[in-house]
Amino acid sequence: MCADVQNSSSNSPVPNFELVGFGGGAGSTAHALTQAHAALGDVRAMAFSVCVGASYNSATNQICFSIPIYGQLCVTSPIPIPGSPSISACAQTCGSIIPHGVQVSVYLNGSTTPIYSGTVIGYC
Repeated sequence: MCADVQNSSSNSPVPNFELVGFGGGAGSTAHALTQAHAALGDVRAMAFSVCVGASYNSATNQICFSIPIYGQLCVTSPIPIPGSPSISACAQTCGSIIPHGVQVSVYLNGSTTPIYSGTVIGYC
């Protein structure tokens, strides 16, 4: 059983890291985190970015996935999903040293355009 989360406002979708990688360029979240970590020396933050496989339950219209540390989460799909597509959920924490939220975007078949994007834990 998973927690059903509601879509909170978010500034932008989480990138599909399976396609764009985790490097990021100047001005990216990854670049900003790298600079912050360099300034803090050996301090390790709980900031992370991850893409995980997800499953869809057509009976409940729920997309479920498991995010490391945070566990199993489910969101309501904005559209019915026919067939058996490849579904992935890409997540990243929000906040600087201590995360205050987790933002997730859900992608179908390796697309770069999410079908769902929102804050699923806390605020971003």
